[in-house]
Amino acid sequence: MSLWNPQSLIVRIPNWIGDAVMCEPALRDLRDQVPLAHLAILARPAIGQLFQGHPAIDEIVEYDWRGIHRGMLGLGALMRGLRSKKFEMAVLFQNAFEAAFIAWGAGISTRVGYPTDGRRAFLTQAISLRGSEFRHQTEYYRKIVAEAFSCQLGNRLPSLVIRPEEEIQAATKFPDVFDDSAGMLVGINPGSVYGSAKRWLPERFAEVVNKLVRDLKDLDPENREPRCVIVGGMGEESLGRTIAARLSCETSLLSGRTTIREMLSVLKRCAIFLTNDTGPMHVAQALGVPVVAIFGSTDPDSTGPVDQAHGVVRSSVRCAPCFLRTCPIDHRCMTGVTVEQVVDAARAQLAHRSVVSKTS
Repeated sequence: MSLWNPQSLIVRIPNWIGDAVMCEPALRDLRDQVPLAHLAILARPAIGQLFQGHPAIDEIVEYDWRGIHRGMLGLGALMRGLRSKKFEMAVLFQNAFEAAFIAWGAGISTRVGYPTDGRRAFLTQAISLRGSEFRHQTEYYRKIVAEAFSCQLGNRLPSLVIRPEEEIQAATKFPDVFDDSAGMLVGINPGSVYGSAKRWLPERFAEVVNKLVRDLKDLDPENREPRCVIVGGMGEESLGRTIAARLSCETSLLSGRTTIREMLSVLKRCAIFLTNDTGPMHVAQALGVPVVAIFGSTDPDSTGPVDQAHGVVRSSVRCAPCFLRTCPIDHRCMTGVTVEQVVDAARAQLAHRSVVSKTS
């Protein structure tokens, strides 16, 4: 088998939703290089859901790390299962030692990825880290494909697919969100599974929405009352309720109530999406939704919404980005972001969306 012509290959997808979305362009790059090969992904359950129905993928192999694949016995079962599928090549977008170890233990002869986390000995082709340190994360993943297959790659943005039947099912479960007779929808994602350092103040999210309601009503051809939908993961319900209590518009509180696939359908309905640096931020961007992303402890040059840089809001403080999960001092990177900054960014995104809609 040639490295450039595998008949069957598997891609290890990162574990976080945002990272998974950012590796999606590289996944399509890979499909372009092996159009006739059987292409599978190995992913945790939630990430597997994210990629259901994706046109580049032939098979989703679930890595049930909390269930049947837990511990060394479970890992052995996973490797035996992969071995039985006789994959010829593994492309490792996940950087962990475990990813390379699993591919090696599964008997996959060609194993490609960055030599991170002490795993160089388990790779048959180690992709050079030189020149990748300051790239956006999407380019970081695409570099693996470009170097492994010695190919030139054009511009490509993250993109996710939603099947029509999924939208119908989501509309049945959340009819208020999918009411075509109602006004435009503002989406909010005020939480962050990563940690509190990424979270903007909930009362400011509410104040921004209340200020935007008039703008959205003016943009609506029928001058209908705008609405809001609040999304979030399990455990973020009280945060959603705190914000909903401060809003002056009709609000659907969906924190902890949606599956991954339902979240996609909900976000696609939004006229604009206000969010911290989180997985849903990347999902919304990949669905073509205008995003306003508030950054504090992380770096928008590396993980910001691709092609929506004018939607990023941050406060210039010396200690950011620190990449910490919790702030050890006064959270100044987030408290320094004002309501007016976020409202102005939202207005700019809505104006840009209006111009694009008129010219497309």
